[in-house]
Amino acid sequence: MNYFEKIQNSDWWQKATQCFDRHYDESDGIMLTDHLIAVTENVRELFNQPHNLFLHNMFELLQVLKLSVEKVKEELLIIAMLHDIGKIEDDKSLYVDHPLNGELVLYRHPVASVNAAIDILGNETSLSNDEKLRIYWTIEQHDISYGLFREYIKKAHVPSFQTWKYINNNISTIPGAGLLYLLLFKLADIHGHANIADVIWFYSTVKENYYNPLGIKLPIPLEKDIR
Repeated sequence: MNYFEKIQNSDWWQKATQCFDRHYDESDGIMLTDHLIAVTENVRELFNQPHNLFLHNMFELLQVLKLSVEKVKEELLIIAMLHDIGKIEDDKSLYVDHPLNGELVLYRHPVASVNAAIDILGNETSLSNDEKLRIYWTIEQHDISYGLFREYIKKAHVPSFQTWKYINNNISTIPGAGLLYLLLFKLADIHGHANIADVIWFYSTVKENYYNPLGIKLPIPLEKDIR
């Protein structure tokens, strides 16, 4: 059984088939699993555009940082299948111990999605502990740039180098590598998103305040690279 069969055979997935996707009106009949599948297909498409210069430069940057393009693709596909699955248990009135660091946190859907990922993949012997942790932390932080974008819109607050470093290091100890997982995933996680201003902001802000100080050249997408 491959990862995707394992995910789709889980109780989490079966419950998600009965949960409407919040990006759409319920009358549209689009379920949470439709969203997860759509984002997974978007990830596949990202890695199947050999003539897109922006993506070519992104994949070159992965290799500069000693990351395998195929391994990143494999992990992002798993992340796509699981990133929002916790919405079936989302409860912002409930505090729980964070499954990765033990801190007391609200039971937001990214935290619930990490619980799902651990439940489904925790005993998977074909993934190393490092691979699992990258997957778990990317799921946990997949929405963080949108939250920071909303804070920027409200208060004009720009995240510091240290903020981006903390986010990066949760996923990878290699400077710049962890954020690349989130940057690439952000390109795929646009199903149901009419506005992509937060995606461009994420790239531009993290480039100026994190990658540039490290001397790493991060390419910036145009809208045609995203849609």
